[in-house]
Amino acid sequence: MDIFSLDLGNKQTKLKSSKAEYVLPSRYLNQADMPMSVGNSTMNNDLHTYSVPFSDDKYVWGRDIDRLHLDEYLADTIMYGARYNSEAFKLLANFALGLLASDFKAAKDQVLEVVVTAGLPTGDYADQGQLKALLKVLEGQHQVTIDDKIVTVRVRKVYILPQPIGTLYNELLDGEGFIKNKDLLDEKVGIVDVGGGTILIDTILNFELSGKNRHQFNTGVNDLYEAIANGINGDTSLYQLEKDLRQGNQQHHWSYRFSKNRQDDITDLVCKEI
Repeated sequence: MDIFSLDLGNKQTKLKSSKAEYVLPSRYLNQADMPMSVGNSTMNNDLHTYSVPFSDDKYVWGRDIDRLHLDEYLADTIMYGARYNSEAFKLLANFALGLLASDFKAAKDQVLEVVVTAGLPTGDYADQGQLKALLKVLEGQHQVTIDDKIVTVRVRKVYILPQPIGTLYNELLDGEGFIKNKDLLDEKVGIVDVGGGTILIDTILNFELSGKNRHQFNTGVNDLYEAIANGINGDTSLYQLEKDLRQGNQQHHWSYRFSKNRQDDITDLVCKEI
């Protein structure tokens, strides 16, 4: 039975199976808001149409979703509180399962049975309501239509882990699962996860998560993007800004691309806001 690994973050969705790995934006577009196609442009060649039985609408999702420049129409899954109960998150989770399943012939011919692993912030993991909500979204049978082709996947078991555990194992173990860093066994380990919508700080000692030395802040890089955008003279897209910041990160020199003919240097602003 194959294992599907899901990281349905506020900003990015990261997926992995034995067949493939994907990193996509955690936002999608209602197909009704898609612009009318002019000619046979292949600019947005990694956009696909998704539909599920529990929604009457069709949606567009893929790596190139931000290249449409339709920021105000995108359904963003960044939210706090009851995120796992939201319709937006439920749709994203089903799209993710469908995308991973689409790489398997069994999902197209019959029903692909899988085990799913997913991570939760430790604050959410300790909340039984949040835990049950995520399990309800992921468990059971899912039918997803991708570009008019139906895939069906049945999730037999879901393993939900506190997110810091994955980071700890990555530093502690090698690719074969053997210990490569014995010092971590006896040390107090602090793990900081700066995400799109949250900052998570956890402490691990003797393989136990500290309940006291744990903090979860409802802020993240999205707030940094918004602060920078507010300081730029002109209309800005947060998604374009994110792209420009990532590209300039190696040189620590940033510019914002308004158009092909206009790029403004924003290095001082970025450094100030950081």
